[in-house]
Amino acid sequence: MTEKTNPNEALKQLSAEEREELIGLVCFSGGKDSTAMLLRLLELDDPSMPVNRIVFADTGFEFPELLEYMNKVMEYINTKYPEKNLELEMVGSPRSWDDWFYGVMQRGANKGKQRGAPLRAYPCYWASEAKVQPLQKVAEEADIAYIGIAADEAHRVGKEDDPRNAKNRYPLVEWGWSEDDCIKYLDSLEMVNELYVHFDRLGCFHCIKQPLDSWWNLWRGYPEFWEIAKHWDKESVRVSNHGLRSMKPGEDGYLLEELEERFKQGYRPDPLKKGKFDCKSCKAVAFTAVGQLKLEDFNIENAPELMDKKFIDIEPTADEMMLEPEETCDIVGGSFDED
Repeated sequence: MTEKTNPNEALKQLSAEEREELIGLVCFSGGKDSTAMLLRLLELDDPSMPVNRIVFADTGFEFPELLEYMNKVMEYINTKYPEKNLELEMVGSPRSWDDWFYGVMQRGANKGKQRGAPLRAYPCYWASEAKVQPLQKVAEEADIAYIGIAADEAHRVGKEDDPRNAKNRYPLVEWGWSEDDCIKYLDSLEMVNELYVHFDRLGCFHCIKQPLDSWWNLWRGYPEFWEIAKHWDKESVRVSNHGLRSMKPGEDGYLLEELEERFKQGYRPDPLKKGKFDCKSCKAVAFTAVGQLKLEDFNIENAPELMDKKFIDIEPTADEMMLEPEETCDIVGGSFDED
């Protein structure tokens, strides 16, 4: 594990008094990257990289083990660094999932139709509403926003000279830490999230991006959540004629009820074979949460669900999303008008 020095010179040049006034905010998801970043930042105690606030955006569809793990992390922090007096701040959407799911599209080819499950994946309307916007709002109060993108995904950081990237820092990239490095570091502290035993990536348990093996693990290990996911799958078909995994029943995959029958008959997906999505813990949230992307960067007219297209298969890089906003989806009045 080799750390590379890439200091923010502007911060280095501040006086000690000025540094003490800085507010450094960690966007904490409970995933391996953001957790390793947070704990290492505290361990280094670099005056140019202060940690004053730790914020988590709760979608309402989190695994209980994730919330338990985050409490464990905070207990570790408060035991080892009591002088920091840090607390976990929870933010979320003022509107409910139901509001969006049963809401009606306001314009485009599908104007007047109910949304149902998200069709746009990066970010889906619920990630936008429950994660992106709450994190953007709280990040406005910070001088530095730390984002847990690992060095082996450094291409997703975006351009350093983009003004929307001004307050963002990517410590893992600066240190040269890969995702494997993050796991090794957490393992050395006995702080690895046990959810990674069954899931490659963490997020909403009914996320449209997860691969088949994650659905299998949900069915096998979380029957209560599986039933909730099946409910929204069926409801989405009822109100919008597409499920969580397909545009239409029987098309581009199986509905969850059909998958359940296959699972009961002994079918188990190969975890090495991923489908259209291998969820990256909603990287688009990281891009937009603290200003690298603004909500105004999205253009509704070509949103895929408004054009009756299939899912987007390839996750765009941060630069691609910034340079080609016409391929994404529009915002009206500071919130996602349509998705």
